[in-house]
Amino acid sequence: MCSYVYFSKGADHVAGYGEYENDSVTRQFIINENTPFIVSETYGKIRANLVTALKAAGNKSFVITSQCRGEGKTTTAINLSIMLSRLEKRVLLIDGDLRRSGVDSMLRLKNRLGLSNILLGECDIYDGINPEVRKDFHVITSGPLPSNPADLIGNGNFDKLLGLLRDYYDYIVIDTPPLCIANDALIYSGRTAGTALVVRENKTTHNDIRNALSAISLSGTPILGVIKTHCYIKYDKSSDYKSAILENAADPDEDFESDDI
Repeated sequence: MCSYVYFSKGADHVAGYGEYENDSVTRQFIINENTPFIVSETYGKIRANLVTALKAAGNKSFVITSQCRGEGKTTTAINLSIMLSRLEKRVLLIDGDLRRSGVDSMLRLKNRLGLSNILLGECDIYDGINPEVRKDFHVITSGPLPSNPADLIGNGNFDKLLGLLRDYYDYIVIDTPPLCIANDALIYSGRTAGTALVVRENKTTHNDIRNALSAISLSGTPILGVIKTHCYIKYDKSSDYKSAILENAADPDEDFESDDI
């Protein structure tokens, strides 16, 4: 899979991990009606690749993770969820990071009830869902962080929950902790079509990538693709096609950072 998402200089604010609260700079990189054409268009290409992969797998739920912190994982999960909802499909984003959640802060959602409460039987599914965060886009936040997240998601209740949710939602996206923190992503992904791995240029090392791919492979989980964030690209003005696209977004002479899947 190969697509690009272009961000202007300063996009480093996108990639924090668990540090989104009151961060208006981070929030501006969430897809919305004012997002530059080239960003929305390229997320659309990533979406198309994912839709194809999920259709082939016969399972429309998938996991997004990274090897390390600060690689743009949660931003990517939110934006891909929004783009999938633009297909007029019902999309659910689950914050499966029960160690250091971030979705609620980025989307300014209350986190009193969420995934942990549902799995513990403290609330029903409907009370744990934030409906219509945007049109056709629903969210289950993490809920209060438990002391035993791996046990909680591996005890069978998550399988039952996912089975019920699949009856209603067309796509389910699960944001998970980085692999360097825990193997929670591998527990989740065993119930889904597979994993999309986020890596960050000039931060994620080759050894990090090898470790991540090895862990995912050993778990028997399919790898749907790799999303590379914060790429630095200088475009050649002689490319008529690229220049034509850039006219919809910014000066072709500008330097851009990109996400790549």
